[in-house]
Amino acid sequence: DLRWLQDGVVPKEHHGLLSSLLLKPEEIPATAIAQFFPDMELDSKDDVVRSVLKITTHALNVQLLATFALDYGAGGHASIYFDALDHYKHLGMKYAPPQLNGVSDEDFARYQHLVESAYRLHDLCLGTLMGQLDPNGTALLISDHGFVSGKDRSIALPEHAGAPALEHNFHGVFAAKGPLFTDDLNWKGLNLLDVAPIVLAAHGLKAPKTMEGRVPVPFAGKQVFPLKHGEEQLRQEDFSADEQLLRSLVDLGYLDENQLVSEEGRLQENRYYLARSLRAEKRLSEAWRVIEPLTDCAEVPERYLQLAASVLADAGNYEALEKVVNKADAPENLIWSYYQALLTLKASGIVELPNGLTSTSHESVVVLWGQLLLKAGNLDELTELLDNEHHRGVDIWNLRARTFLLLQKWDEALDAALESLNLLFYQPALHGLAALCFAKLGMMEEAGTAKALQMKLLEVEEKEPLFIVTGPPRSGTSLAMQLLEACGIPAVSDGVRSEDEHNAKGYYEHEKVRQWELDAQWLEEQRGKVIKIVEPLLRQAPLPKGRKVVVRMHRDLDAVLQSQRRMKGNAQVPLGLREKVNWSEEFEKTALVLELDPYTEIIDLSFESLLQAVESGEISTALDQSLKALSSAVNKKVDISLLKTVISPQLRRF
Repeated sequence: DLRWLQDGVVPKEHHGLLSSLLLKPEEIPATAIAQFFPDMELDSKDDVVRSVLKITTHALNVQLLATFALDYGAGGHASIYFDALDHYKHLGMKYAPPQLNGVSDEDFARYQHLVESAYRLHDLCLGTLMGQLDPNGTALLISDHGFVSGKDRSIALPEHAGAPALEHNFHGVFAAKGPLFTDDLNWKGLNLLDVAPIVLAAHGLKAPKTMEGRVPVPFAGKQVFPLKHGEEQLRQEDFSADEQLLRSLVDLGYLDENQLVSEEGRLQENRYYLARSLRAEKRLSEAWRVIEPLTDCAEVPERYLQLAASVLADAGNYEALEKVVNKADAPENLIWSYYQALLTLKASGIVELPNGLTSTSHESVVVLWGQLLLKAGNLDELTELLDNEHHRGVDIWNLRARTFLLLQKWDEALDAALESLNLLFYQPALHGLAALCFAKLGMMEEAGTAKALQMKLLEVEEKEPLFIVTGPPRSGTSLAMQLLEACGIPAVSDGVRSEDEHNAKGYYEHEKVRQWELDAQWLEEQRGKVIKIVEPLLRQAPLPKGRKVVVRMHRDLDAVLQSQRRMKGNAQVPLGLREKVNWSEEFEKTALVLELDPYTEIIDLSFESLLQAVESGEISTALDQSLKALSSAVNKKVDISLLKTVISPQLRRF
C-alpha cells in the first residue's frame, strides 16, 4: 500500500505522515481477524487465514486514506474504491452457506463466515464516511458487478484471463442519498452501464457519446462550468478505445508488438463484458456489434462463442447464429445442441430434446431448453422439465409463469410471477403478467395496482408505432392491409406473391416473413409502416421493444377453415378431429401474448362487420369503437366513406 503515496497522494508533504499511519499485517490485532473465524482457533499457517489478514490490512488502509483525504482535501468530490470486498468474496464465497458439494465439513465450519464478516467490516467503514457527509451533500454507493450466490457458485475456476469474472453476475448496487436524488424520478431498472453517466450528471457533466448507459430524465446535477482555453471552449472529443493509443505507441517504437498483443487480450475481455451487459439490457444489435469482432479469428474462447450465440438467438439472427454454432468445438454438449435445435426449429418447426436433458439438469440448461420449448409451444414437455423444486431462479420462475399462463392456470401463473418479482422487482413484463392473472381471477383492484405499477416502471416511448396486421389465413388480413394503406400507412410488401383468384387485390406480404427470416432489428426499421404476420406466426415473431399497433382480424372460424380448404383445392374434405379446437386455442394464446406487451395496442376488426357496413351503409357499435381506435392510431378519420373506397363486397372470396 506504500506505493499509493508515491503514485497518487499530493501534495507530497503528506507522505511522511501517511507512511507512519499505514498499517502492516503484523500490526492488525488477532481479535480483528478472529471476527472472520468465530469460535475457531486461528492458525497462522492456514492459507485462508493469512489471506484474510492481508486483505483486511489493505481494507483498513483504504479507510485510513479515505478519511484522511476527507479531512484534509479541498472537498467537492471524493471517490473511494473498496476493492477489498471483491477479494474477500473471491476468497470465501465458495465457503458461504448453503454448503456446496465439494466443500468439506471442516472447511465449511471454519470459513463460512468470511463473506458476512467482510460486509460487517465495510458497513462500519461506510458508517464512518457517512458521518462526514455535508448535510447538503450527495453520497452514492455503487458497484460494477454482483456475485454469484447459492448453488451456482464455483468450487474451482478455469485457467484463463477472465476466469474470476465467472463468479460475478450482472446485478450490482446503486444506492443514493442527497437532494439530487428524488423519488419523483424513475430509478427502477438501472443497470451497470447507467452508473457512470449518472455520476457525471450529478456534477452537471454530459457523458461522451462513446459511453453506454442512460440517465433518468429530468435528472439534473450541480452546474459545472466548462473549462476554457483562451477564447475557445474545450470541445468534447469523440475517442475510440484504448487500443488506438496502444497501436500508436507501437508504431512510434515506444511499445513492443508483443506487449500490444497481451494488452489487447485484456481489452478483448473488456469488450466481452460490455457485450454481456448490453445483452442483459436487451440491446441486442449493439451487443452483436461489440462481440462479433471477437469471434472472427481462428481460435475463439468458447465463452465468446456462447455469448455471441445467445445474442444472435435473442435477436432472431439465425443466419449468423448458424455460423457461430459451426465454430463450436463441442457441438454435442447441451448448450450447443440447444442452439442447433433452435436452428432446426426455425427450419422445420420440430424440437427434439437431447438425451440427458431432465428436470435435474443444471438450472441454466433448463432455462435455455425451456425457452425453446415455450417458443415451440410444447407445453407438456416444458411443464415436466420445470418440475424441480430446487430450481428457484428468476428465469425459471418466469418460464413457469408464462407456461401456466398459456395453460390458463391463473393461480399457478400468478404465484410464479410473484416469486420472480420477489427476487427481481424491476420486471415490467412480469408486473403486467401478474395484472392479467389478477384480472382473470376477478381480483380487479389488485389487477389495477399491478398494471399501474407496470406502467410506472416503463420508459415513455416516443417512437413511431410499428403497425402489424394479423389473424388466421383467410380471415381478411389482406383487406386490413389495404385499409391501413388507405389510411396513409405504407405497406411492407415486395409483391412477390401477386394477386390471384383467391385475392384479387394481392396478398400484401413480404418474403422475409414467408421465408421466416425476421429479426428484431429489421422489424424495428419498419416503424411507421404496416406489415402482415398471420397467426400463429405472430406469437413466434421477434417483435422489437416499443410501441406497436396490432390490427387483429376476426372471422367466423367455420368460414375461415372452409376458405382455407377451397384455396388448397380440397373443399370437400371434412375437418380434422381437433382442427377447430386447435385454432381456437391458438387464438387464445396469441391474445394472451399480445395482452402481456404493455407497448402493444390491439385493435380488433370483424371481417363480417366490415362487409356488412359497406353493404348496408351502417356501422355497428362494436365496429364503431374499433374504427375510432384505428383513427386515433393512424391520425386519420376512418369512417364509412373510407371503408367503401377499400372494400368491394363483389370481390369476396370464400
